[in-house]
Amino acid sequence: MPSSTPSEFIEPANLNDTLENVLIGKPMALGRQYLGIEVERLILHTQTQESAPLEFCRQLLIDLADDIEGKKYFDGDVVNRVDGDGYSFTMEPGGQLELATTPRSSLSEVDPTMTMIRELVDRRLAGTGYGLSSLGHAPVTKVADLGLLPRERYKIMDASMMPRGHLTRNMMRATAGFQLTYDVNDREDAGRKLALLNRMAPVMVAITANSRMVEGEDSGFESFRHYVWLHTDRDRVGVPEGGLQAETAIDGYKQFAKRATMMFQKRDGALVAAPAKPFEDVVATGEVTMEDLELHLTGLFPFVRLRNYLEVRYLDSVEWKFARSVLALLSGLIYCPTATSRAEALSDSLVPTDADAFLALHTDAARRGLDAQDVRGTSFRELARELLGFSSATLGGDDCRWAEPGDLDVVAAHIG
Repeated sequence: MPSSTPSEFIEPANLNDTLENVLIGKPMALGRQYLGIEVERLILHTQTQESAPLEFCRQLLIDLADDIEGKKYFDGDVVNRVDGDGYSFTMEPGGQLELATTPRSSLSEVDPTMTMIRELVDRRLAGTGYGLSSLGHAPVTKVADLGLLPRERYKIMDASMMPRGHLTRNMMRATAGFQLTYDVNDREDAGRKLALLNRMAPVMVAITANSRMVEGEDSGFESFRHYVWLHTDRDRVGVPEGGLQAETAIDGYKQFAKRATMMFQKRDGALVAAPAKPFEDVVATGEVTMEDLELHLTGLFPFVRLRNYLEVRYLDSVEWKFARSVLALLSGLIYCPTATSRAEALSDSLVPTDADAFLALHTDAARRGLDAQDVRGTSFRELARELLGFSSATLGGDDCRWAEPGDLDVVAAHIG
């Protein structure tokens, strides 16, 4: 039996309200509307493109902590995160290195920090034969040969998720992306932004597609990373039912959280595997704590994660100049009212009729990138140009100050 006292358990009858409070009860915006970014990088041999051994990656994080005299965070004897002044380094499951900044009020404030921390890593890697790579999937090393950080969390995830998605091993060990976070003002605002970001996912995937080579061969996909995510644990990825409509996006996310298979519980100070049942079913036993709920929510991997802010998770890893330009593009579409309205109207063509059509649309985006088409036969390249125009027309104005029109140049050149 768990050691928690009954007062710590979530009442099954209150689960819906509890989720509402945790997911959207305390929006982080407070009128600020900040920009947040986390970029993941593969560590590859500069000549062969083979993935660095896991022990090399682990030592790199320790060395970076010493270089910056940063605060280390441990899981057992594994250093998994290091905090500097306004930035952090995190080690992902397969040895991918994540570089992140604290949220900033404009893209111009993000730039110097991201450049500085990349230079820190480059100096540490100089002379080792390895470097950071902006690819969405390991290009050469076989997934079977890639290790996994010895954290209990990852062991449980690996065992739990594999039966529900045959490419789970690729996701944990071989993929890299970059995440963008956006503030929300209230429940209504969150639903509207969540639906729009979910709708735009296939076009944004196409724009950033950067993972064609896999295990030394052409995968046939512009974004094999996105294809991997489409075939990872079906209980906890993708777009929750109702997530493409502003009116139903929040309730759909709550249902998604309740129905996803539970993976973790904290008992007697240790992380253990939870019963392999839907979260709401385990809550019904009366033995799920708030700490268990927090853990459960960290184990959900939808294309856009909700947690009093929105985290966009469907983008392949790309070079910083490209990533910052994508951040500018989405900033205009999400934070600038005129651009938001125009993007919502355009995105109607990106709402599939059913689950099969959804999978087909996203598979087409993963396979053909900007040459993919929406349900009307319009190419994603054309849709991307329209979205770019919406942002370009509003960025830099008094109510759209997070970036400047010139920040879109890299994306514009890529789209053509």
